Amino acid sequence: MEETPYSIADRWSGSWDKQEFKRWALRLRRALLPREVDLGLVFISSSWIDYAEEIVEVLRGSVGIPTLVGCVSNGVIANGLEFEQEGGVAIGLYNLPNVRLVDLGFTAKMARDGIKEPESGFWRRRFEPGAEGINGWLVFAEPLHISIEEWLVSWERDFPGVPIYGGLAHFDIEARRSAVICNDSVVSDGGVALGIGGGVSLEGLTAQGCTPIGDAWTVTKANGNVLERIGNRPAVQILEDTYRGITEELRQRSRGNVFVGLAVDEYLDEFKRGDFLVRNLLAADTSKGTLAVGAHPRVGQSIQFQIRDGKGASEELRELIEQCRLGLKGRRVYGACLSNCSGRGAGLFGASHHDAGKVYDMLKPNGMTGFFGNGEFGPVRGRNFVHGYTSSVAVFVGV
Repeated sequence: MEETPYSIADRWSGSWDKQEFKRWALRLRRALLPREVDLGLVFISSSWIDYAEEIVEVLRGSVGIPTLVGCVSNGVIANGLEFEQEGGVAIGLYNLPNVRLVDLGFTAKMARDGIKEPESGFWRRRFEPGAEGINGWLVFAEPLHISIEEWLVSWERDFPGVPIYGGLAHFDIEARRSAVICNDSVVSDGGVALGIGGGVSLEGLTAQGCTPIGDAWTVTKANGNVLERIGNRPAVQILEDTYRGITEELRQRSRGNVFVGLAVDEYLDEFKRGDFLVRNLLAADTSKGTLAVGAHPRVGQSIQFQIRDGKGASEELRELIEQCRLGLKGRRVYGACLSNCSGRGAGLFGASHHDAGKVYDMLKPNGMTGFFGNGEFGPVRGRNFVHGYTSSVAVFVGV
């Protein structure tokens, strides 16, 4: 007899009808019986943002979800299916035995105050005495009113070494409109942090979609976000030599797709996929021999150029899934959440359901929900970062 799953996920679509949505959500809840629901994740396509408060009302009041978090999206994910730029609501219901959950909905003003705080403790005090024993965070935030990179620094100051997954809500750039959900509230300027502890931990993967090319080098001169010299040579020369040294196939794949990989751990003997923080290559100044990048490289830091395309991203995801699968062997899996960049999906891979389909294969029969957004949280070599073009997978696992 097949064991009852610990989680279930599905997508609601069509024209909005509150009563029909309620009936559908209750059917989804009954399908998980006899298991209780400890957590609900909800992702709402941006075209449905006007119904967000009614959706939350149904899920909290009628379905009785005790802890509910999520955000507005550019598309939703349910199990192995991706619905990019399509109207709908994805819901995941999770039974997490012996879990301890703490949550915080924070405003943009609170985020700014936390960023300004010179000492640690600002965020930890918001959870006291419940901050101890958190072994993973699921965070959703809107990027219109918050400096996400600075917020992350302030958060990590209080919770060092604790992995963060999740991502940034989609936003309407013209209307300056977005939303994050925390229990009964739909917040237009802020975020929500969900702490996982007790008998459940967060494991997962961060797939940045890039393949290293050429050799790894050492940064020998940098100024802010400008790479001046690599290996004691002009940075542009190293990029040109790298391009000349790769195969014709890689040259074709690299056109318009070259990025910079900055090593997170300097003490590795050999670098491979997953060892780099990947950032945009913004501009090249051939007269000065410099490269502007979307980060602040350090002198002494190892660097390797990367290419991003569908083939490499697919290979990387497959490798990381196998690593994750091995790490989960023999452990109880309760479900997952997939935060995907809007730059992935069919536009990158030429077909729908690429990321969700591959990830969901290692979770069945448990549920997975997720969304397409404007940035992703995920650890690289044990440190948390904000990414782009990334697939961030958080798996709920028994301790």
